[in-house]
Amino acid sequence: MSSDLTETLRARAGDVHGAPLTFDDVRGRARQIRRRRRAAVAGGVALVAAVALPIALLGGSGADRSDPDPARPSPTKGVDPDGGAVPTLRNGVIVYEDGSRIRLQGDLHDRADGFAVLGTDQYVVTASTAEGDREAVLFDDRGSQLATYPLEGGLAVQRRSAVAWMDPDGAPRLLVAGSDDPQVLESVEGSSPEAVAISGDCSDLCSVHVLTKGEGLGPSWAVATSGVVMPMTPDVPAILDVSSDGSLLGGLSEVAPDGNHYCGGVYDPNEIDFAWKGCEDNVFDFSPDGRLVATTFGEGLGPTRIDVRDSRTGTRLAGVAGGTITSWTWEDDTHLLAVQVDPRGETSLVRISPDDVTTALSGFRTEDPALGVPLVLPAS
Repeated sequence: MSSDLTETLRARAGDVHGAPLTFDDVRGRARQIRRRRRAAVAGGVALVAAVALPIALLGGSGADRSDPDPARPSPTKGVDPDGGAVPTLRNGVIVYEDGSRIRLQGDLHDRADGFAVLGTDQYVVTASTAEGDREAVLFDDRGSQLATYPLEGGLAVQRRSAVAWMDPDGAPRLLVAGSDDPQVLESVEGSSPEAVAISGDCSDLCSVHVLTKGEGLGPSWAVATSGVVMPMTPDVPAILDVSSDGSLLGGLSEVAPDGNHYCGGVYDPNEIDFAWKGCEDNVFDFSPDGRLVATTFGEGLGPTRIDVRDSRTGTRLAGVAGGTITSWTWEDDTHLLAVQVDPRGETSLVRISPDDVTTALSGFRTEDPALGVPLVLPAS
């Protein structure tokens, strides 16, 4: 599907935008869709910690859980974008497993609420402004600010190689690793556009997938770096994630029988049909290779569980439940990390794989989950 879409986008590079999709047959009102790959997480998290405690993933055994020291990492100590190292944002400091710490400079140290890793030496940090707006701020590996951009919604990320977000005017911005200047893509029709995924190879031709809000679900769009804007399949009006090669779509398709929420699943464009679907989940997040998908049902303060499933069959392989989950990210092709806060405020990091669930990091406490959590995972 990826190659077919690429060729179609090349062929249509000079065409006008496709007409938006409508879904008059979809009844009811869409409730809030909470997406994992949203970098700005404001909700609380909870989950009872699972099984044994290995060496702390992010900070080492016995690491101090207070505000980390603002030690600067060596500028020659880059992070392999294909490696498994996943940092966390802790009170304005990005902390790596090996102890490297990057303190965000200026007042963003106190305002940062989400981030994404870009390449080996860049970070896109999200925050609210004093005026109540949102912004995406580009930083280097010393914590120095490089540029600031207006932000609507959250961040869409492709495995540290690219980050996308929406301008307030409805145009996606795409920042590729190694660049300081994002490409401004074509605007889409519809209200409240949100960048939800990136597919393709952004060193050549890729697309930012954008979800908009209509009278019911969607519609969704693929906005290519070639300048083409294509409506996505009407079978999945609200696309929430796309596998990196574009071969699978995760999203919502119809109103549930109770009329109160929506049903969806994983759609295979080559088969022109859903690989599987149900009404238990409204969030879908593919692993880097697309073979697994994290699913949950997000409403209100946040999800109370998260599962890892086989992308093609929908079979649940592992998961955790209890409390509220504030952020999650794929560590690699087979391991999902999730931050959780139990009802007492105990906050921990859990690693979930198809055959094991372990507590990777604990000892943090959240006083009020609605106001912020001391551990935030990057968008993935």
